[in-house]
Amino acid sequence: MAKVQHYRGLHTDLDHIYDAIKKEIESQPNLQIVSEFKGTINDLPLKSIVAVNKSLKVIAGSLSEIHVSITGNPDDFAVEVGSHGWFSSLLFPGAVGLIVAGPIGLAGGLAVGGTMAYEFEKHIWKEILDVVKRESKVQPTLDSIEHYHSHS
Repeated sequence: MAKVQHYRGLHTDLDHIYDAIKKEIESQPNLQIVSEFKGTINDLPLKSIVAVNKSLKVIAGSLSEIHVSITGNPDDFAVEVGSHGWFSSLLFPGAVGLIVAGPIGLAGGLAVGGTMAYEFEKHIWKEILDVVKRESKVQPTLDSIEHYHSHS
């Protein structure tokens, strides 16, 4: 799943947003940054980071990878966050536990599982909003942010 937020007129330090996101990803013991890009695309600045879950514990719905991209300039920029979960095409996180270990596996798959993709993405968006507020000369309002979603 991917979500994009488009910000306008905030006079934001985009390097500080990127640095805060990178620091948050690096603080997660099971995430490993595998790719970073800082450059331009279609003559617009682009910063991108991709991290994967290096944990040996794989539970349906737990985070397998996350990518964050920031494109634009301080007064007109977009942030995209996309995450993927292991076995995310299954209907619910305990399905693999049920298949592999019966009802006890179902309970374990639902109750345990480390960092769930949806929860981590929600956490990253909270961090992004906090840093946008902190690093912008103009505080964001409903009129200055547009939201877009896509499901993959």
